[in-house]
Amino acid sequence: MSDETPGSVPLDPGAPDRTDGGEDRLGYTGSRPASGQTSYDAAGSIRDRLRNPGPQSSGGDTRGSEVSVSDFEQSDSRGDLLARRGDEAQRHDAGPHDVGGGAGAGAADHNTGLSEPEARRAERRISALFLLSLIGTIGFIVVYFFWDFTYGVDKHSRLYTPLLGISLFLALAGIGAGAVVWAKTLMEDEEVIQERHPFGSKQADRDATVVTLKEGAAKAQLGRRPLLRGTLLLSVGALAVLPLPLALGLGKFQHKERALNHTGWKAGVRLIRKNGSPVNRNDLEIGSVESVFPDIPRGTKMADTPALLIRMLPEELHPVPGREDWSVDGFIVYSAICSHLGCPVKLYEQQTHHLLCPCHQSTFAADRGAKVLFGPAARPLSQLAIRVDEDGYFYAQGDFSAPVGPSYWERKP
Repeated sequence: MSDETPGSVPLDPGAPDRTDGGEDRLGYTGSRPASGQTSYDAAGSIRDRLRNPGPQSSGGDTRGSEVSVSDFEQSDSRGDLLARRGDEAQRHDAGPHDVGGGAGAGAADHNTGLSEPEARRAERRISALFLLSLIGTIGFIVVYFFWDFTYGVDKHSRLYTPLLGISLFLALAGIGAGAVVWAKTLMEDEEVIQERHPFGSKQADRDATVVTLKEGAAKAQLGRRPLLRGTLLLSVGALAVLPLPLALGLGKFQHKERALNHTGWKAGVRLIRKNGSPVNRNDLEIGSVESVFPDIPRGTKMADTPALLIRMLPEELHPVPGREDWSVDGFIVYSAICSHLGCPVKLYEQQTHHLLCPCHQSTFAADRGAKVLFGPAARPLSQLAIRVDEDGYFYAQGDFSAPVGPSYWERKP
């Protein structure tokens, strides 16, 4: 039984490899590469083999290929780009009369196609945006340093932050919008294709880059537009000054811990409800609570002033030493801002006299100076000393006993 299969070429172990162009033992025709040379090296590059698909270049393989040399050719757009630049240079040398149909004020700009009046209008719009940026920068500095701002007292204090934001927006948006309008109107709309190249540029490429930058500066028309150039320099120079106030300090917030030491409560200020009505001692039953605020302008809007008025039996109170006269007949007031993260402490348990913060379950003893019983809070709630006038209305003896709010805020005595 023969080991050969139909259509196969019998293998003769003794048959030598052919190097003279004849048929070898594998059935291929043509010359085999000399010793020490691979068939790939003998065949040459891919393009050489595609150009000469005969036996000499294919290492004896007579099988055809449907791939052509043109499939491996890369389109070189550099010639097209140079041709376009040459056409642009010719148009530039031709002058406005060849492109715009005439010279003078009505002639079209050879770079943008705009007439001179249109270009002037565009220049004025761009300059107005640059001046708007300058105004915004000046406004930011003036508001930052000179705006009358007193936390919780000045009625114009609510405008301080919005004015800072608006002026900063004008400073940045003005110069940004001016640059965009400049690029859209006065600069030439040109599509540029940059070929990939090695990282190390040749000196000729560097020289060409310098030439291109100079051409771009000329196309930007800075030399022809003095108004545009002047306003651009003013806005950029003013924008460079913009970070200086922040670098020199925080302005009115330089010592923010001072604001934390004081709230809207002062001596003689009445305790009022959210609707503005004063609180009388006869309004609360034993075991009840009332949210109170200082009777001052915007007192119900201040974030650090909310307090909680609690009534319990006088004998149930165990005041902190030195604060025996801070409460009145079982009435006591604590800050409603948790000393952990500033959540509102409004849950009161009548039987245990516990105040509970619903955010992280910090628990305070209202009958013992609001000391911490449980939870992440690190400090007791600040207490407000109160008195009652001859009509039975409550008023404050002064500010809170300690700064209110989270413990991570910076605090100084």
